[in-house]
Amino acid sequence: MYLTQKCQIRDLSKQEFLALRELCRLSKNLYNVGLYSVRQFYFSEQRYLRYESNYHQCKDNENYKLLNTDIAQQTLKVVARSFRSVFNLIKAAKQGLYRFEQIRLPKYLPKEGYFPLIMPRIKVKNGGFEVPMSNAFRKEFGSIRLPFPERLNGKILKEVRILPKYNARFFEIEYVVEAEPEPQDINPDHAIAIDLGLDNLATCVSTVGASFLLDGKPLKAVNQWFNKENARLQSIKDLQKIKGTTKRQARLTLNRNNFVRDYLNKSARYIIDWCIKHQIGTVIIGVNPGIKQEINIGAKNNQNFVQIPYWSLRQKLKNLCERYGLKYQEQEESYTSKASFLDGDHIPVYNPDPSQKYQFSGKRVKRGLYCSQQGHLINADCNGAANIGKKSSHNGFAGVGRGCLTQPLRVKIS
Repeated sequence: MYLTQKCQIRDLSKQEFLALRELCRLSKNLYNVGLYSVRQFYFSEQRYLRYESNYHQCKDNENYKLLNTDIAQQTLKVVARSFRSVFNLIKAAKQGLYRFEQIRLPKYLPKEGYFPLIMPRIKVKNGGFEVPMSNAFRKEFGSIRLPFPERLNGKILKEVRILPKYNARFFEIEYVVEAEPEPQDINPDHAIAIDLGLDNLATCVSTVGASFLLDGKPLKAVNQWFNKENARLQSIKDLQKIKGTTKRQARLTLNRNNFVRDYLNKSARYIIDWCIKHQIGTVIIGVNPGIKQEINIGAKNNQNFVQIPYWSLRQKLKNLCERYGLKYQEQEESYTSKASFLDGDHIPVYNPDPSQKYQFSGKRVKRGLYCSQQGHLINADCNGAANIGKKSSHNGFAGVGRGCLTQPLRVKIS
């Protein structure tokens, strides 16, 4: 498996900064050159142009020659992966797992844009390394030396990526290292079901008789603050007839994204550590395909919900499960919030046919509170999470009691 460390590149001289921007510009140019070849082949032959064939068409291009060979080849491989995903989506759409109208061909990058530098190998010496480049480029722009993190010394380095951020105003660097899995002492018969939400970022119900909520209000507040401040800056920019992203907007977006990424990292870590502590071997998370595209819960709620990267949280949980030997499972969650877990309601799969209607034993009496047929009041999100576990066909959720769903522990991430 692979682990990634991300750092911001600091203390660049003006010459190094300009050289790094030019390398990213050349990488963008080569991406567009490679994409043009693949697109034209697709339009004429209705087939996929493999990387090997595309390489022979692009290797004489001036952008390819100015870049280091490794970096240029990795850029063309990204083109190949991007276009291959189109055919995978078409295959998924034929199986009913995706929608044909959502499939788009990869587009060209902006003329004044930039693209990452992907380096499959570097030479670390005296605590740093030089960015690979062609001799012709080095003669014109000079070399670029970057520090190497001490904590990665001795690790098996698989790839280094330099990412231009916000129109190459600054750069981030990602180190991808190979690591061995760290299996834990867990019981695969024990499981936890997770219902993702807004005020409650993740509602977790387990088969060991415990439940908790991860507070999502800080994430919601930061998103609201970001939208309000960005709208104010946008109005000033419109009055001054400024086009593009300003430095203040870029700085604002960076702060927001850093907070969101940190919050989701800590949330995923808390869930996995909790599972390891209680020897839970299966993580079940509820998902609804296309929920963000079709959501209709009001303008403000739509904005808050859509801007929270739930897919990123799911990927972090999946990666941590792979690292520690837990089983990760995604479960379709239609009607899990409406059905009554305590009354054992059957939970159907969503059918867009308007004539198909379902009746459930309980109902949500007010925000955050669900009432069963017997009059028992439980947390509405816990009811949904328990139904996700039940719908996954995991046998352990049959023994979850009313006490587990009534008073979940609220966890605030700091």
